[in-house]
Amino acid sequence: MSAAEVIAELEKLPRQEQEEVWSFLLHARQAKTSTDVGVAFVGDAEFEQAVQKVFREHDELFQRLAQ
Repeated sequence: MSAAEVIAELEKLPRQEQEEVWSFLLHARQAKTSTDVGVAFVGDAEFEQAVQKVFREHDELFQRLAQ
């Protein structure tokens, strides 16, 4: 079944069933995304260093945005 056929079938469903399908798809997408290899996490200290660097290097921009 093609994506277009699946979409056409979904559009025929009652609203409640469509909501169930959307909920399933959302949870499935979140589960897939959370297991992707490209996601990296840093500790609080590393995060704070990165924040300080961004603010230091882009101080002028933040000053203009604050006006």
